[in-house]
Amino acid sequence: MVTGYPNESLKGEGIEMKSEKQINRTTRGHGYILILLIIIFAIILPLSAYAVDPTAYILNTTGETLSKINLTDGTVSNNVVTIGSDVLSYPNQIVIRDTLAYVTASGTDEIQVINLNDDQTSYFISTGASSNAYWMDFADDRYLYVTLMLKDSLAKIDLTTKAKVSQTYIGKSPEGILIKGNKAYIACTGFDWDTYKYDSGKVTVYDIGRDSVIKQIPVGLNPQFLAADGRGRLHVVCTGDYGAIAGSIYIVDTDADIVVDSVLIGGTPGHITIGPDNVAYLAAAGWSQNGYIYSYNNITGDIYHSSGNPIQVDLNCMTVVSFQDTTIFAGSFTDFVNVIDSSGSNKARYAVGDGPSHIAFNYLPGDADGDFNVNLLDISYLVNWLYKGGPAPRWPKWRGNADGDNAYNILDISYLIGYLYKGGTRPKVGPGWI
Repeated sequence: MVTGYPNESLKGEGIEMKSEKQINRTTRGHGYILILLIIIFAIILPLSAYAVDPTAYILNTTGETLSKINLTDGTVSNNVVTIGSDVLSYPNQIVIRDTLAYVTASGTDEIQVINLNDDQTSYFISTGASSNAYWMDFADDRYLYVTLMLKDSLAKIDLTTKAKVSQTYIGKSPEGILIKGNKAYIACTGFDWDTYKYDSGKVTVYDIGRDSVIKQIPVGLNPQFLAADGRGRLHVVCTGDYGAIAGSIYIVDTDADIVVDSVLIGGTPGHITIGPDNVAYLAAAGWSQNGYIYSYNNITGDIYHSSGNPIQVDLNCMTVVSFQDTTIFAGSFTDFVNVIDSSGSNKARYAVGDGPSHIAFNYLPGDADGDFNVNLLDISYLVNWLYKGGPAPRWPKWRGNADGDNAYNILDISYLIGYLYKGGTRPKVGPGWI
């Protein structure tokens, strides 16, 4: 928005500054021109649409395999990929970026990269002997960062060379990591492997551009996992000591990098997911008769389900992940995945591999309307959103950022036109925080 002259002297230089009304009129004009171009492209040029079946990929830690659930017809394919270059790989996390899946294997100290087009392993990236690769996040298309729990460090991985390029001390026994902008936030549990006790919990703030630690934020005991809400704040799950000290959530303002609120949720929460309905869900184990899930409003902090009234699923719930329709997929160590709605009602139940510990979905970059098909409708959807007041891209919203530049604008529309009608490059995976 232009609100005035940035420099009053420009008036005398004959430079005309447009009013806000003129700019809005021009922007709308661009939108109408784009709509006309879309129609022309659709008539005279062939379409290179790309579609997949929506699929949930299940990481089975005990079985050291990957399972998948076709969400169109409910078909389950178990043990489609073996995880780890050797046995006892102890995989922790799966991240899907377009047609590739990345898996951290703690036992074999590596990241495994899998081509989802044929469910074949493409290559492995070593994180170093006895490093215990735990959790990862992507800074961009080239670099990812992974916590090394047994080395108290953060490793930087170059995906072009398929190698670790640096390793930095980050704090004692780091687990979860979340990258937002040019900063990485790492949950340092403080666990001491000599005494089997916890030091004070901290979130380490790491400057990606300078590859250095810039701050440590004190939080609750045993911080393990992180999630960002719609306001860009960080929700830090502090699990407690599995005994006298109960679990809590610390909420961090990522502009000032300070704690601004907390939620005493109770129990022993672990994995966290925040979906499109502004509800945070926590996997909270459950070791006797049922598995437990807690939930709270991530904006107001109001608790819906806690240790006193948990959502009940299959025994020993280890992971929860939100889907685009606000349902929650929960993996339990009884080898089932439960699909629930926000009230806790069970919508589906799938038998998967041995010990499901994490879940990811095959979202497509460029798929603004969320139908798992990149085509003309996505261009039309973006035009309607950007220029006609239509709905925003389907959650996760980054699918509308087709060129992966951390912004939503006319360039994303142009990028999709280039891809679909002019043989251009496939849409890129943008950062999850935008």
